[in-house]
Amino acid sequence: MLGNFRKLFERAVVGDSVPSLIKWGKTLPRSAVRRLQQDAFRETVRYAAKHQTFFKTKLKEHGLDASIIRNPEDLGELFTTPDDLIGRPAEDFLCRSPQLVFETTGTSGPPKRVYFTYDEIEQSARHEAAGLWENGVRPGDRVVCAFDAGYWVSSWVTFFACQHLGVFCSAAGKPHPRELYARMGAYQYNVIIADPTWLVSLTEIAGKEGIFPVKLIVAAGDRMTDPYRKYVQGVWNAPVILGYGSTEAGGGLGMECRMGRGYHVDEFNFLLEIVEPDRDGYGELVITTLTRRTEPLIRYRARDITRLLDSRCPCGIGLRRLDAIRGRRDEMVVMGAGNMHPAIFERVLQDIPGIGDLWQVAVRQEGLRDVLEFRLELTNGIDPGRVEENVARNIQSRYPEVWANQACGMYRLAFQFLPEGTLARGRKPKRLVDERTT
Repeated sequence: MLGNFRKLFERAVVGDSVPSLIKWGKTLPRSAVRRLQQDAFRETVRYAAKHQTFFKTKLKEHGLDASIIRNPEDLGELFTTPDDLIGRPAEDFLCRSPQLVFETTGTSGPPKRVYFTYDEIEQSARHEAAGLWENGVRPGDRVVCAFDAGYWVSSWVTFFACQHLGVFCSAAGKPHPRELYARMGAYQYNVIIADPTWLVSLTEIAGKEGIFPVKLIVAAGDRMTDPYRKYVQGVWNAPVILGYGSTEAGGGLGMECRMGRGYHVDEFNFLLEIVEPDRDGYGELVITTLTRRTEPLIRYRARDITRLLDSRCPCGIGLRRLDAIRGRRDEMVVMGAGNMHPAIFERVLQDIPGIGDLWQVAVRQEGLRDVLEFRLELTNGIDPGRVEENVARNIQSRYPEVWANQACGMYRLAFQFLPEGTLARGRKPKRLVDERTT
């Protein structure tokens, strides 16, 4: 780190005290935050221009000189996209030897692989720890984290965040909700961290068989509609706080406070833009990593549609906030089955006899559960029951992780069978639609 940014960054980001990080978020003037980010952005651009093959090539293609870049706008139409991460070798993005790798879920196509060093994951963990501290987590609490582990980053970041706070933590992977419920009393968990649809399944069990004392629930990794949130809060009699992040961000990008008015963004490590905004400020989120040196991402198009909130939150934290995510720029739908994409259903349906070429899959909300509904045209008098069996078999064999979420009760399969020609009326139907209410 160089100059003023080095001095302030070391105090605000690398210090040992999580409460001191929150203090910086509440007391550091906006002008100082902007200066920190500008200095860090310029340093990151110069670093990547020297060490990253991908960014050097992009600068050359756009006729840009890294030494004169001061702000994101100076890069014009130069962005990094998810397709870049998938379509190019990892070596094109690496600037130094990595120590860790994490992947996206991969249900939307080939997984994106993102590389880190241990200290970079520590940075993410410290900021998640700050969010948990601000929401009341203290030594003596007992946290259970039910995010999937393996190659996914969230479970590991949460585990290290709890280490920073000195709290008891079980990073249990993603067990069946019944398995975790059976252990709630023995381990006296009072903080639950998991994805929303898994939480709903756990809550349904607790609603029938009894709850345990819980002080806080944190949900992230999936969309949580207002009915879901109210239901979970009502059963457990505990607040539900939402977090937002991604593998590309190295875990959490922001977390709500108890006010529930947007995600407080980690502006010490990220610079955010909204591109192509509408008149209300909603557009595509673009992320630049400010402190990562293993695989820095410059102007990464996250494909999520949201807006930035600049007003100071009533909780006192002056960092910018992200509003709720409105949707996706691409066709992906995030729901209880995972990250769903039309390519998944092409493969599921490709060899099933008796269905037409046109089809649609809809994600609906039925009560408190996501429903994945196949809308299919039948041909040749095929038995609908056979079609349902074939679809279920193909999901189970070709996408076992999607089937596992169904077995956990995180969504339900449904079918709507239509006469030939129904889906061809009017415009060609969108293959994957999200019909849930917000």
